[in-house]
Amino acid sequence: MGQSAPLFPLRDQLNARTVTITGKDGHSHIARPINEADAGRLMRCYDAMTERGRWFRMLHHLPHLSEDMAQDFCKPDPERDLCIVLEGDGPHKGEILGGERITGAIDGSPAEYSVTLRPEAEGLGLAHKALALVFDAAKEMGYTEIWGAIHAENGPMLQLAQSLDLYVRRDPHDAGLIVSEADLQIALK
Repeated sequence: MGQSAPLFPLRDQLNARTVTITGKDGHSHIARPINEADAGRLMRCYDAMTERGRWFRMLHHLPHLSEDMAQDFCKPDPERDLCIVLEGDGPHKGEILGGERITGAIDGSPAEYSVTLRPEAEGLGLAHKALALVFDAAKEMGYTEIWGAIHAENGPMLQLAQSLDLYVRRDPHDAGLIVSEADLQIALK
């Protein structure tokens, strides 16, 4: 009797720490699932972000992640959610440079995505590659659609969404937000 294929091969590779993402600077970063031991690193990553970057990520003023918040972020529901972090190298070895998350709903509606990067990691193409990776993981988890809310003034994130062929439109309920979405059954770049 042959061995059956793993149910989540990409998630298995991420857990095994065998997936790397290389930036435009030539540095490779391990992409792996977040874990409970990452709370301190997550808090340092958030603190390293600019005030504007924190605003764009949370869509409200949150100057610091509390330890309880960080612990919650580090425990995604394995059945519905996935958070991938990128480990730094050089002076940031062992630190979190950023993360990408898929958050699913109990009712099976589309999964929400988000991305966070420290300033040192911006402009290296890491967010594009990491989001493409997390979108592949979302497909593997059975999601057929994803969506994300982007502040209308967050030009880099809007460009990123468009570079991934996400459909972008104004949020009909909040003029300050743009909704980006995609059907995961259609191949994304």
